[in-house]
Amino acid sequence: MRKKVFGQFRILLVLLLVISCQEEEPVLENLVAPTNVEVNAAVSTDQSGNVTVTPTAENAINFHVIFNPGDDPITIANGDSATFRYSQSGQYSTPITVVAFGAGGISSSATVSIDLDVSLRISPEILAQITGGDGFSASTKRWVWDRTVGGHFGVGPLSNNFPEFFSAGPNQINPCMYDDVLEFSHDGNDNYTFSLETGEGNETFINWTEVNRFFPEATPQQFADECRDISNQATFENNFIIIENTDGTQSLNVGNSFLSYWVVVSGEYEIVELSENRISVRGISQPFNGDDPLAWYFSFIPESDGIGGGGSTLETEFTNLIWSDEFDISGAPNPVNWTYDLGAGGWGNGESQSYTSNPENVIVEDDVLKITAMATGGGNGADVYYFDDIQIGDDSGNATETIQDFEGDSPSITGFEGASTAVIENPDATGINTSSTVVEFTKNPGAAFFAGAFFDFSAPLDLSVNANLLIKTWSPKSGAVVRIKLEDATDSTKFVEVDANTTVTNAWETLSYDLSGAPAFNYDRVVIFFDFGEDGPVGSGYTSARIKSQGLQEFTYGRVEARAKLPTGGGTWPAIWMLGANFPEVGWPAAGEMDIMEHVGNQQDIVFGSTHDPNNFGGTARTGSTLVAGVSEEYHIYEMEWTSTEIQFAVDGQVYHTVTNDGTLPFNNDFFFIMNVAMGGSFGGDIDAAFTDSTMEVDYIRMYQ
Repeated sequence: MRKKVFGQFRILLVLLLVISCQEEEPVLENLVAPTNVEVNAAVSTDQSGNVTVTPTAENAINFHVIFNPGDDPITIANGDSATFRYSQSGQYSTPITVVAFGAGGISSSATVSIDLDVSLRISPEILAQITGGDGFSASTKRWVWDRTVGGHFGVGPLSNNFPEFFSAGPNQINPCMYDDVLEFSHDGNDNYTFSLETGEGNETFINWTEVNRFFPEATPQQFADECRDISNQATFENNFIIIENTDGTQSLNVGNSFLSYWVVVSGEYEIVELSENRISVRGISQPFNGDDPLAWYFSFIPESDGIGGGGSTLETEFTNLIWSDEFDISGAPNPVNWTYDLGAGGWGNGESQSYTSNPENVIVEDDVLKITAMATGGGNGADVYYFDDIQIGDDSGNATETIQDFEGDSPSITGFEGASTAVIENPDATGINTSSTVVEFTKNPGAAFFAGAFFDFSAPLDLSVNANLLIKTWSPKSGAVVRIKLEDATDSTKFVEVDANTTVTNAWETLSYDLSGAPAFNYDRVVIFFDFGEDGPVGSGYTSARIKSQGLQEFTYGRVEARAKLPTGGGTWPAIWMLGANFPEVGWPAAGEMDIMEHVGNQQDIVFGSTHDPNNFGGTARTGSTLVAGVSEEYHIYEMEWTSTEIQFAVDGQVYHTVTNDGTLPFNNDFFFIMNVAMGGSFGGDIDAAFTDSTMEVDYIRMYQ
C-alpha cells in the first residue's frame, strides 16, 4: 500500500515540476576556458632581481602567478601586475607560470622561461653580523628567540612602530615557538641561504587566523594560536638577502619562507636592529581569514646556550678614572655621592617594596655597599577589586545584551602602570552575582593613579538603540572612581571616557555608564580603571633601598664599571642603572634610561642590559641578555661603554649587547646613577612565598672618561 501511494506522489511531483518550468526555462551559461594566455615579464636591468609580470588572456577573470615551482601563487585581477624579487645571485634561467581563470573556475595556463642576471651582494660588515665569520669566507650562524626579555615578540597596528596591542613577557609564548632555530649561511661566493629548523614533532607556532590555510577542516578559536606540523606545506629553506631601501632603511628578505612564527605571509621584514648580538624585525601580515593587516615584531639572538652570550672583548676608549665610590668607609652611603629614594613602589612598575634609609636595608660595611630586601610579614598591601558581566542596558537599567561574561574562553586582558588582572573563581558568589568566574583587578603598591587594564571585544559595540553600559563590580571601598574608556583598538585617538562611583563595600553592585553622547566611533576595546586618580597603596610586605647620585655626580659619556654580587630569590630585582638628569623637567622615557645591569631571581643567572627612550621603552626597550653562572655566589664586573654613537653592555669584559646612539636620542646629556633592589613588579614577577631576605653587595662603582 505504501509503495502505491509513494508512486502516485512521485507522478504528481513530476507533473508539478513540468508545469512550473513551462513558464521560465533555465538558461545555462556557456563556460568558456580562457584563451591566448600570455606571460608578459619585465626583468629589471639593474641586477636587483626584480621581475614584474602582467598576464593577459581572453575570457579571464583573474590570474595566479607562480614565480618559482612549488611556491604559493600570487593572485591578481585581470589587468593587474605581480612583482617578485629573486634573491639568488648569478646568471640563470627560471620558469614563470600563469594560470588564467574564467567563469566557473575553468582555467588555462602558460609558462615562460626568463633569463636573470642577479647581483645582490651583502656588505662584509653586515654579512659578518648575520652569518658570522669575517664576512668574506663561508660561514653559518644560528639564531634563536630572545625569549628571556620582554618585548621579544609583539604585535601592533600599522599606524605606529611599536607593539601597542601585545608585547610578550619573558618566556611567555608557547615553547614550540622557542624550539625554532634560524640559520643564515653564505658560501663565500655571494650566495646566501636561510633555513628554519623546528623542534620536536616539526611543529611550528601558527597564528590562529592562519590555521585554515593549511588545515581547512580545523576550527581554530579566536586568538588561540596553535602548534602544527606544516613542514610538508610551507617553505623552510630559501635564499635570503638584505636590501638597502631608498629611504635609508634595510629589509631582510627570505623569499617565501618565514621567521619561525607563521603570520607574516610576505617573506620581507623591515630590519629594526641588526648587530652581531641581535636581530629585530618588523613584518606586515596579510591574514588568511581576511582580517586587517597587523605589524609583528620579532627579536632573535645568537643560539649560544639559548641565551644571548659572550661576544667580543670590550675595547674601551675611556681609561681616565674621574670618579668612583670604593665603599671603604663604614656606615651610611657617602652623602657626597648618594641620596635616597624613599616610599612605596617603583615609579609605576607595580613593585611590592617600600624603600627606606634604614641600616638594615642599606649600609656600607666590610668594604662593600649592601642593599638588602627583606620580608616584613605585612602582606603585599595591594588593593583588590573585581568586575564581571559587561552588558548593554536600556534607560531603565535593564540588560539587553551581554558583551562579555568571562565564562569559558575569556579574552586576553592586559594590565598596565602597576595593575594586574586574572580571571578567577568568583570569591563572593552572593547577591546580584553568583556566576562562576570573574576578573580580579589588583592595584599593586606603587601603581600609578591611572593604572588600569584593557581587552578587546569580539565585535564593535552597537549603541544605536540602547546606549548604557552596565558592569558588575566589587570594591573594598565606597566612593572609588571606576572609569571606563571605550576606544577604537586601531586608533587610540578615537575614544570616550565615563566615570561612575562605587556605593557599597565588599559586595557586588552594578555600575551604569551613560554613553548616549559618545561620538560615533568604532568601539571595540574597553579600558577599565579602579580608584582612578589615586596612586597604588603605600602598604608593603617588603622593605629595601634605592640610592641615587642625582644632583651630586652626573656624567655624559664614559665607561661605567661596577663589581657586584647579586641577591637571589623569586621576585628579587636588583639593578645598577642611570637616568637622565633632566628627568624632573621632561619625565620618563623622554629623559632616557640606561640599565647597566638588571637581574631577576625568577630567571637566575641571566643578566640584562637595556636602554629606554621615547621610541623604545618598557616592553619595547632595546634589551640584551647573557647567561652568567653564579651571579649570586660570586662577584662579577658589569660594564657599560657609552659614546655618542653606541652603547655597549658587557660582563667581565665580554660584550653581549650593543645599541646605536645618535643625536635624536636622549643619551647625549648628563645622567646620574641609581642602585636598588626591587621586589616583584612588572619585571621582577612573582615573589616566592618563602622569601625572607637577600642582599646585593657592590664592591665598587667607577666612571672612566
